[in-house]
Amino acid sequence: MFKHLALVGCVSFSSMAMAAELQTVDEDFLAQVEHFGISQANWDSGEHASVTFPNAYKFTRHYVVDPGSAVAPEEWKDETGSFDFAKLTGLDADGEQTLDTLLKYRLKNHSMVVLKGDRLLHQHFWNGMTPESTHLDMSVTKSFTATLAGIAAAEGKLDMSKPVEAYLPEFKGTAFEGVSVQDVADMNSGLDIKTPPFLSWDTKFTQSQEWNGPNDSGLNGIQDYLLTIDSQKYAPGTHYQYQDPNTEILGLIVEKATGEKLADYLEAKIWSKLGAEGPAYFQADGVGNTVASGGLNMRTRDLAKMGRVFLNEGQNHLGEQVVPATFLEALWQGNDRVRAAWSVGKEAALAPDGWYKDQIRVLNINGHKIIVFVGIHGQALVMEPATDTVIAMNGGYPQTETERMNTLLFVEIVPAILEAVAPL
Repeated sequence: MFKHLALVGCVSFSSMAMAAELQTVDEDFLAQVEHFGISQANWDSGEHASVTFPNAYKFTRHYVVDPGSAVAPEEWKDETGSFDFAKLTGLDADGEQTLDTLLKYRLKNHSMVVLKGDRLLHQHFWNGMTPESTHLDMSVTKSFTATLAGIAAAEGKLDMSKPVEAYLPEFKGTAFEGVSVQDVADMNSGLDIKTPPFLSWDTKFTQSQEWNGPNDSGLNGIQDYLLTIDSQKYAPGTHYQYQDPNTEILGLIVEKATGEKLADYLEAKIWSKLGAEGPAYFQADGVGNTVASGGLNMRTRDLAKMGRVFLNEGQNHLGEQVVPATFLEALWQGNDRVRAAWSVGKEAALAPDGWYKDQIRVLNINGHKIIVFVGIHGQALVMEPATDTVIAMNGGYPQTETERMNTLLFVEIVPAILEAVAPL
């Protein structure tokens, strides 16, 4: 099913991992952007996304996730220019447009890397970005968090069938009591959380994270907020609802099960094994909890490397098993529970024959069966096993969770690229 990547290059990894230290906000950068009306309070608004998303971690506390002593191997054969986005087309509301137009002006795309096997077919870095620029990946982070849970389960440290309180007893008496870790990972916990239009979260949630700076909410960290969730809308396992608190609970469970901070576990199990070209930055709340649902910042080329691992049966360029093969097989196959839950969720309108498992979508669109990590502003990692293709992208679409953005991205742009890549 998945295609193997030839083993190339030689990389040595440090065996002396050190715990990441919590970094403070970048006060010099805050002073620099203040002249343009940007602050901690408004940095994540659609108006500012073009300049703030490539610098997001500077606005909050964060951890540096080090690639270690690995030297990124030149494992990709440079065949950029294999196809021309100015000649590929897709539809928008006003008719047919080139992908250049759709990406740059309509979707507000900032960067993209397209791989087929070990061939680099295309890359672009717009909006002042370079290959070295990091970018906020928003909810793409969720897929990394759940993959770490899968790694912990494969190591025998985490039992996904156990209830949340088996790892976090302090959540007895909350809406998470009796909910399995797997249902949390699949967004099937049934939580009853009121959210404003165009948001996937309660504003008190972001206040607890200090996502927009210090505040008077009285919630000192993500866990304080999670403990306030006390009711369910649906029976666990029956309805797919996209809610960030699920991922934050999952991140806390991974930390409890492994005895490591999420940033450290990410570094040890994934980041130091990708041949990453630079560090990742993991945003955190005021007390040091990582924002497991949306706080990762990384280079687009490094995001693409994660896609190569997924399509290489979980192995990196050296043949080391990074992501458990059983995790990938279960993701790709799905099951009746996640299919049924998806069918009553709002995203089923876009892709009826799909599912959401372990914080990752499997979609069937226009004849393409793809694995997708998705961020709410046009960030995505798309993997198609049938053609061994990876599309990694970052963007700053100004509104979240809109039908137009999802249609442009997954119905028009992604299929057009996959069809252009297929015969190459």
